[in-house]
This record gives sequence, structure tokens and C-alpha cells, in this order.
Amino acid sequence: MVPDTYHSFLMDHVNEALSADLALAAELHVVLKEEARAVTETWRQVRHTMLGSSERRQSNERDHLPEALELCVGGFKTVPWKRGLSGVHYAKRGRGRGQLMRLDPGQAAPHHSHSVLEATVVLQGAFDDGQGINHRGDLVLGWPGMTHRPAAAGDEVCICYVAREPKPFWRLS
Repeated sequence: MVPDTYHSFLMDHVNEALSADLALAAELHVVLKEEARAVTETWRQVRHTMLGSSERRQSNERDHLPEALELCVGGFKTVPWKRGLSGVHYAKRGRGRGQLMRLDPGQAAPHHSHSVLEATVVLQGAFDDGQGINHRGDLVLGWPGMTHRPAAAGDEVCICYVAREPKPFWRLS
């Protein structure tokens, strides 16, 4: 992942500039990874310094914390999974088009590209995005133009939360 993209993503989260689904992905990553908490705290301090205490907005940044904590606990056996055409199982989560994705051991999603930013957070198992193996709490950002073929890595079921930027009405892919 490009470090600038990662920092920009977490800075946008702190500044409440992400869609609800992407904000949930960011919050999951922050809850599960200590280094993400350190980065977001740095961006909070920068925001406070730049805005000053008198101009600070009322923050809704942590509105996604209850749902993030619920997803972190697991309990995926009771999720109403639906099998997609590719064989990958999905379940709607989040406030928009966010979803859980389940990959059985050795299973891969179809090779695809992105027209908008996609954020994937590993909740269980391991996830291979072609750039490396990602584990619980890791955030994988797929930017427009990127192509990949996500796959479960190892012998455990891989469950991820996947969110995408809303697509402008003129984009079909």
C-alpha cells in the first residue's frame, strides 16, 4: 500500500470526510491495530492545532465505534451469507453498500479492477491481495485503476469487511 494513501485515508477519517461505509472500515482498523490508533491520534492533534479549540467542530468521528466493536467480536456463524455468482459469500453490513466477504480456505474472488476507492479490513483469517498477506485488523486500500485477485491465505476461513466510495452516477463499473 502507498503510505501517502494510508495516511490520507486516516486523516480523512479523523476529519469526517469519509462515507459512512469507509468510516466504518477506518474505525475497524483503528480498533484492531495499535499503529492505526497512533496515526489517528497524530491527525487529531494536527486538526486541533490547526482549528484551535474555539473552532473545533462537534465530532461525530466515533459514531461507527459500536458497529466496529460488534464486528470485531466475531459471531460470523449467524450472519445471513449469500453466495455470489463467483462463489464468494457476502452479507450486507454498514449503512450503505458495505459488506462482509467470506472466502473459504484456498478460495479467491475474481480478478477485478476498481473505479473508486475500496477499503478492506481483515476480521478473521488471512487475506492475500497479490501484494502480500494481510491478517486480522490489516487495512487494504484498493485505489482506482488497481487490479487484484483477493484470496484466502492459509487454512482458515477469511472474513473481511469491504467498503467502497460511492460511485458517481456516470460510472458504471
